[in-house]
Amino acid sequence: MCLETISTNNKTLALINQGYKVLAEYQIIEQKQLKGIYAIPSYSSGLLWFGVIFIHSGLYAESVFRFSILLPDQFPEEPSLPTVIFQKDIFHPHICPVSHSLDLTPLLKEWKKEQHHIWHILKYIQAVFADPEGSVCSTQNGDPIPLTEVNNMEAMRLLANNRVDFALRAKVSILWSCQHMFDEPPIKDPHYIIFERYCPEKHQTMMERLKSRSWYELSAPKTPKPSVCVARMESARQLLEDEEAQVVNTAGSSLN
Repeated sequence: MCLETISTNNKTLALINQGYKVLAEYQIIEQKQLKGIYAIPSYSSGLLWFGVIFIHSGLYAESVFRFSILLPDQFPEEPSLPTVIFQKDIFHPHICPVSHSLDLTPLLKEWKKEQHHIWHILKYIQAVFADPEGSVCSTQNGDPIPLTEVNNMEAMRLLANNRVDFALRAKVSILWSCQHMFDEPPIKDPHYIIFERYCPEKHQTMMERLKSRSWYELSAPKTPKPSVCVARMESARQLLEDEEAQVVNTAGSSLN
């Protein structure tokens, strides 16, 4: 066997091995059952992930932010950090207004395959939006974050000195995210997370099944691909209110 063939075989085996590791990352995320944030590897490349986060409270309430995760070529072996890029600029101290990238260094300085997983990044994304002030106060180790390492200094100043103006600037990002929620996918990939407008005739049955306490006991019919979501655009808060009302009604029926 020639050296060229051996080299090709080694590269193929390395890619297969990497594919299994990426799949394992996705399975870990499913096991963690994170609420309000979703991510899935691209169909065309396991090194590109599509994600979306729904935020229901705080300064970024009512927002639906899309993002991509780009993994290093030698993931997870090399220490380089993954890159998180949002679909559009979001007014936040840790998000660069030019590249739309999220600073991950407050979370970790380098990637260690024995310790770090993609779900850690998803939890960090949730944290920076749930508590913007806390995200700029210290790193995961408790060390202060140097101001020079903040991606958006203007956002940092407003957050520290004028919370009302900061909220107004953040609101612009929130409104844009909702207005463009149903845009055509910018990339032709069957795993790209898309949303359908709520249609009672089409989706009401499924909504009732999702609210049912016996959901897991029912034999579900064919459902859309995992990357397809149904969105009801009254607002995310309305969905939460519907769920709470369903729980109250169920409790009342039990008492009767």
